[in-house]
Amino acid sequence: MLVVFIIAMLGLVILLMIFSKEPQRKPSNDLNPSKSQPILPKKVTKRIVTITPNESGDLIVQFPDNEYRVLSLSIPREAFGWEALAYPSNAKRFTFTPEKVSLEFGGELDADYLFLNSKRIEPELLEKQWLRLCHRNQAPTDRHPSHHVFSVSISPFNEKLFAISQSIGGGITDTGGGRSYTLEELLAWSNWKVHFELSGCSWAIPVIENTQDKKALINTLITEACKRNGM
Repeated sequence: MLVVFIIAMLGLVILLMIFSKEPQRKPSNDLNPSKSQPILPKKVTKRIVTITPNESGDLIVQFPDNEYRVLSLSIPREAFGWEALAYPSNAKRFTFTPEKVSLEFGGELDADYLFLNSKRIEPELLEKQWLRLCHRNQAPTDRHPSHHVFSVSISPFNEKLFAISQSIGGGITDTGGGRSYTLEELLAWSNWKVHFELSGCSWAIPVIENTQDKKALINTLITEACKRNGM
């Protein structure tokens, strides 16, 4: 009987130990896949190197690895209702960082948007992009009583950086013409300052004469042209 009593007591002790164990903890919410995780801020994966406007209402965006892409500003204008972009001068006035471009009227586009909504531009087309520095009608002249326009433009991605032209008469009867120059060819042309002055481009003369670095020269000319809207 004693043996039976001892065995019974041992069994009772074992049962008490089993039921007294701490219940198993449920998985924490942080590890529970059924609970939705907080949405993290969007990370910008692209980086802007440079942005150059052209006379067609586009932004030419340079990304790393020397990749150039063209964004037609009609795309954000229609997507966001930015009617200000219908005016070319507003499309030329902006600041940018590697992460985004901020347009003067208030719109902002991040680098990823620029990349995803733009098209890659090949070198041969890149060289044809241009921006007007200045133009002015000097009529009446001995060539025409009402339309004799002198102008200066630049092609920032072309070795022939400067385009010098005259428009006489206008329309299909225009008798003007033009020529493109490298920086060295322009400086060698004895009449270049006169043409710049007639084009309303006197401000660019000291910039061209005093800036030694060509890249810095182009950046300054673009910045000033955008401020003046080619006037």
